Amino acid sequence: MKNLLTISLSIFLLSATSVYAQTSKFFGTWELMRPPLTEENKNLIYPILRSYDEKGNYTQFAVTKNGTFIEGKASFEPLTADTVKEVINFAANASRIGKTFTFHYKIVNNNSSQFLITEGKKKIVDGKETVEWREVWRKVEEFKGN
Repeated sequence: MKNLLTISLSIFLLSATSVYAQTSKFFGTWELMRPPLTEENKNLIYPILRSYDEKGNYTQFAVTKNGTFIEGKASFEPLTADTVKEVINFAANASRIGKTFTFHYKIVNNNSSQFLITEGKKKIVDGKETVEWREVWRKVEEFKGN
């Protein structure tokens, strides 16, 4: 009986570990906090949300006064501890569909909030190291909208 209980507990722990090991570290909903400034989006006035599933696939939503619409869909796959590969499956800008991007990321815990920071390639400007672009996403616990 003791052996049966030990075997059952071992199987349960192995299966639970397998399930949790397969969940993406990005799982959940994130809100864009600081978009990279470009001519196209410098007047961005509506929230953008990304909802990641347990495998790292996401759907990106724009929440406007006229309703919410899907802006993009992609997979997000960690390659190393600080590098991710993004494959665009759908985008409002059709020229991005099918494209693959590789960039740096980090997840930061600050008090009760969690942030996902993604950054483009490093470059030197006026003798200082910076990046081509940066996005800061806050993990959503409660969404209040506009």
